[in-house]
Amino acid sequence: MKTSKLLLTGMIGLSASLYAQDNNLAMNGSFENVSGMVHNTGINCLTDSVTSSNNTTVDFFTKKSCSAEYSTPKNYMGTQDAKTGDNYAGIIAYYGDEAGVFKTRPGYQKYSEYIQLKLREPLTAGAVYMVSFNASLAEGSAYATSGLGVYFTNTKMDVKNNAFLNVTPNIVSTDIIKSNDWVTFTGAYVATGGERYLTLGCFQDYMDTIKVIAPNTNNSRKAYYYIDDVAMAPSLKTNDVQDVSMILYGNCYQLKNLNFETDKATILATSYDELNSLVHFLKTYPSVSVYIDGHTDKTGTEQHNDKLSEDRSVSVRDYLVKNGIRENRLKARGLGESQPIDTKHDDSFVNRRVEITVCAVK
Repeated sequence: MKTSKLLLTGMIGLSASLYAQDNNLAMNGSFENVSGMVHNTGINCLTDSVTSSNNTTVDFFTKKSCSAEYSTPKNYMGTQDAKTGDNYAGIIAYYGDEAGVFKTRPGYQKYSEYIQLKLREPLTAGAVYMVSFNASLAEGSAYATSGLGVYFTNTKMDVKNNAFLNVTPNIVSTDIIKSNDWVTFTGAYVATGGERYLTLGCFQDYMDTIKVIAPNTNNSRKAYYYIDDVAMAPSLKTNDVQDVSMILYGNCYQLKNLNFETDKATILATSYDELNSLVHFLKTYPSVSVYIDGHTDKTGTEQHNDKLSEDRSVSVRDYLVKNGIRENRLKARGLGESQPIDTKHDDSFVNRRVEITVCAVK
């Protein structure tokens, strides 16, 4: 079984195995609690505590289905056994329109489905929670995509359109998942406090797609993923410094609210809250050393981008040192345009970023 590590856009990340569903804060994360027989698409009225976050339906597959299209292991999108139990869900992560089939529906490529799960209790501010889910690309898919991830909210989402959610996920995978076997995603989330809902789906800013079917074959235009065993549980207490530090090795999070003057390495004052949060993190875990990696888009020359990304990572390092972090714990690197998230657009904002990766734990 493949395991995909998640990029943490909000805070620290770590690897973990799945939690047992009886300890799961995500209610009905294995989709086993069902209130009726499955006849057609949609799980909103059938599965306990499961809804859609936007104006879409989410498929539900079960051995007890009245329709062969929504049965397991064989159904209208392929053949897959449940990861555990009898049931799983399915979502269209991406819907291509390269043939122009939907000329009467402009913008249909923006269609994407999201699963929303209610949490058993509100999350505690500052607590570390382990998050995991399983995804499998359905055999009937025409595309595979990256950008599968999770977003937390205090209140239930009910977006009135069927497009990609216009939010930044808390955890997200930048790997393109094209395996028809179950792939396990693992990560962690440090709560801001009061979160009651988890939304799982594809987030456009981190999405890259590839065609996975041969030319002149039946084209579903979908990147369709089966989803099972969505799990969440409290992890180590944040004051358990050494244990948390050891788990953090090799993981990274992205500074989402870090901004610089245009084409310069001067940090804008609006970024100080984000950097002060990083200062707090490094003071809480004094045994951790980190890489500070600057990235750019592809506008400008490669030489210019390498220097700009390095200068910006050095600016972040200098800010941390000024605020009490020892310089020997900080390794500034400029990676330029070499590691894009968005490979389709040269001027993509999402590629202009700074990432923090734990590179050593004493």
